[in-house]
Amino acid sequence: MLLSKEHCATVVVLSILCIECNSTSGVGPCPKMSYMKNFNLSKFTGHWYEIERSFYLMELIQSCVNMDLMEDVKGRLEVSINTKSTWSGGFSISEGIATPSKKDPSLLLYKVSSKLPRVINKYLPGAGFYQVLSTDYNRYAILYSCTNFQLVHIDLIWIWGRTREIGAELRSKIYDLLTQYHLDSERLILPKNHNCTDD
Repeated sequence: MLLSKEHCATVVVLSILCIECNSTSGVGPCPKMSYMKNFNLSKFTGHWYEIERSFYLMELIQSCVNMDLMEDVKGRLEVSINTKSTWSGGFSISEGIATPSKKDPSLLLYKVSSKLPRVINKYLPGAGFYQVLSTDYNRYAILYSCTNFQLVHIDLIWIWGRTREIGAELRSKIYDLLTQYHLDSERLILPKNHNCTDD
């Protein structure tokens, strides 16, 4: 059944209203972010904590998120994501491989480790491209991901730290960097990081 012009106009208006209500969405394709100069994959390895993030449905019931990154012999990152369920209090580990893109090593294609067929595996939650916008390797990292849906896009931001907490001065510097990328720090939320075990 074909939609009339009025129906199409209504769908477009409702879509724009939904986008305005959801600050992680935007009209048009994903914005092109400049690549980080001289990104060093080896220095990026190690242990990271999630400090702040934009709203992400998949992390709604997760807390105490931290990551271990290890470079393999093929120059990829073996990723281990440790989380605590806010419902059950139980801990879980998700694993995957992040492969640097041929365009730039700061653009990583993450695939979740799974026994499912490849065709399904690439659509699993969390799979996709992640761009390291900025990092000093020792204190913080800013990660960005964006998905196109023809007329609109949905993007996500993560702030990682080498420690579970970061100081006000560093946080202010990170917010300034986000502004340079035209990303609103007001979108960020603090994850639930209470009663985490020592890592």
